[in-house]
Amino acid sequence: MDFKKTLVIFGAIYCAVMAGCGVNSLSDKTSDNIIGNPTQSVTTLSTPDEGESQNLVIFDKTVRRIHQFDLTSMKHVRSFAVRNPEEEHFVLYGQNGNYIVDLSFKGLGIFDRSNQVNHQPIKFQGVPKSAAFLPSKGLLIVYDDLMSVGMLKLDINGEVLGSWVGGASIVGTNSIAAGDLNEEGKLILALSDGSVIVVDPEQSMTKKSWMIESVFNTELSNIKWVAPLPKTPNQILIRSSSKLSLLELNSKTIISSYDIFDEVVKLSKFNDPHIVMNNGNEVKVAYVEKSQIKVKTFYLHKMKSFEMNYLMSSNLDLVKDTWSFVDTKEVVNYFFNDLDQSKKDRRFVRYRFSDALAIHNMPVANDTQVEIADSFIFALFPRELGYAVRYEVETGNASPLERFNLKYIPVD
Repeated sequence: MDFKKTLVIFGAIYCAVMAGCGVNSLSDKTSDNIIGNPTQSVTTLSTPDEGESQNLVIFDKTVRRIHQFDLTSMKHVRSFAVRNPEEEHFVLYGQNGNYIVDLSFKGLGIFDRSNQVNHQPIKFQGVPKSAAFLPSKGLLIVYDDLMSVGMLKLDINGEVLGSWVGGASIVGTNSIAAGDLNEEGKLILALSDGSVIVVDPEQSMTKKSWMIESVFNTELSNIKWVAPLPKTPNQILIRSSSKLSLLELNSKTIISSYDIFDEVVKLSKFNDPHIVMNNGNEVKVAYVEKSQIKVKTFYLHKMKSFEMNYLMSSNLDLVKDTWSFVDTKEVVNYFFNDLDQSKKDRRFVRYRFSDALAIHNMPVANDTQVEIADSFIFALFPRELGYAVRYEVETGNASPLERFNLKYIPVD
């Protein structure tokens, strides 16, 4: 092999390892173009819709069961066997109705507060890729890897009131590029031609067809991500190929924009939608405040005031004035929050966002499934008998819970 070919191959390998070459790139492009948030094996503890929960639901990858924990008292509440346990399973939790949604390949089940299960209220053929879940309105949208869109209307207890499954091609030849539910229960979808449509999901379930309330062109190209703003449902943050835009639905206009020149390393809707960018010397957090896109810069390595490894999750809370993230020394290349991408060398860091004061810095236990709340970290260890720990962020104190799987292990 000649020297020039060697250089080309080495350059390609280097780009892959360094999470993509060039402006606004990332090696894992499969994480673009979803509705809602990616499906996870652990439910989030903090949502704009229902606030912070003290109940956590998790698919235990060791014993292949769904568990529910009360994290206030550190008690194991209940556990469920699942259909096709060998498959990947993803969970959602409606805390006000105390029901659990279990998603898997071609599968959907709802466990209610009385431990009764409704299997397959809708049918789809793929693996659930993402979900938009709004328990306060009883709305669940599931988007699978074959581009099917499943809709459910649920009551407070998780009973199914309506359902429908539609395809991704909605207007003419255009297909869904990205989308999400806003707080009013409207499904905001960006299409492949740069247009945005507002869909009424409840009417769509009733009519068994896409019921579009409005459609308009944004003049944006290659839209990848749509994030309705909490408490401002008519404002939508949109990431396209080279721009971050704030769309106002009432006026159907872009009211603020920011040209992206740096590499995007994280997209997050927790708690305030934002993106994190990196140009090698700086980390930038772009967010919305007072109807304007703003960008805050953190300097890497200069005077050792700030450093970041491979970013796994990012949580911006403007009300509490905090920016929290988990990073790892292992190479991970994924746009969205996912604490399962690596289980080694993870670290939780929290800054006071207004003045970039570091207020917390602690390790995350290796080999664990993890979820992070405002004041604690929950970690499930891969032990057959069952072992979980709640770590307090302020003190580091640990509250363990053991042997909750004992009664589910078969006796030979």
